Amino acid sequence: MSGLGYEQMVKLVKDNNRSKIFSDEFVICLMWKETNFEPGIANGRSTATGLMQLTKGAVDLVNKNSPAGIHFSHNEMTDAAKNIQCGTYYLDICKTKLAGVDKSFGTGAGYSKSICACETALKNDGTHPMVALQMIHR
Repeated sequence: MSGLGYEQMVKLVKDNNRSKIFSDEFVICLMWKETNFEPGIANGRSTATGLMQLTKGAVDLVNKNSPAGIHFSHNEMTDAAKNIQCGTYYLDICKTKLAGVDKSFGTGAGYSKSICACETALKNDGTHPMVALQMIHR
């Protein structure tokens, strides 16, 4: 499956970001870091799936900690909108109840540093978003 374009991602995130903490730009940068905007991607070494690479455990954690009436299934995580909704709930849970984004995504200290730099660049220069996104992969 080919990746989605930047403008498509902006609209998807704007419509589906459920985070009370993380900006749309942060979410966009995280998805670029994880998948280069490929919604159907799955990690062959884990259960990580979709734009935000959510594992079965992450989806279960969201279901246990999200508002009443909110429920996700791991097999829905290739649906871009549901992945963003679930993933942004997960980001808030990581920030408020767990060890933070760096440890919760299993990549260790500094994981969010390049995402935060990308977020700042996107906010400051919306005319060249791919330049900001490419910062992630340096």
